[in-house]
Amino acid sequence: MTKGLTDRQKQVLEFIQEFQAGHGFSPTVREVARNFGFRSPRAAHDHIKALEKKGYLHPASGRPRALGLVKPVNGIPVLGRIAAGQPLLAVEESDEILGLEPSFFGAGRFFALRVKGDSMIEDHIAEGDLVILRAQETANPGEVAAVLLDDEVTLKHIHPHKEGLELRPANQAMQSIIISSEEEPPRILGIMVGLLRKN
Repeated sequence: MTKGLTDRQKQVLEFIQEFQAGHGFSPTVREVARNFGFRSPRAAHDHIKALEKKGYLHPASGRPRALGLVKPVNGIPVLGRIAAGQPLLAVEESDEILGLEPSFFGAGRFFALRVKGDSMIEDHIAEGDLVILRAQETANPGEVAAVLLDDEVTLKHIHPHKEGLELRPANQAMQSIIISSEEEPPRILGIMVGLLRKN
């Protein structure tokens, strides 16, 4: 979402966004400098100019405050890959943004993962598809969820099981993953709310 920015530029952008959300208007250059402990407003001014040049801020000519509104950076971040098969390490760094309005999927925070494998093929979820997930830590029985298992992520239907929890594939040729109630419960990262397939 903030690709091409330095760490400090990301921090300045996040501060401006949070300030706007809380106050309804942008901070001044001096307020940015004060927040980061810059000795001179010049340092804050330089960061702001860099953000304007990179398209994250709009100049605000004729306004009483020095900063324009943050340019919307809408979309859903693609965080990595998810295994529809054997669990697969998911990379938690966004290098791609889907140009979709998150509010289309309702309230909440959303992310996307690219599918690898065919354990969900009977749900028409194929390798290379992008699954869109609402970030949450719970899932109702039968829902398709992204589940973290020992630093690896897999996409499965969630079902209660007599031994604990069943992660059920949508492929009759594959076995469920059974998590014993005596084991550490897996962490649910989100539930599937959409699917995007590139032709």
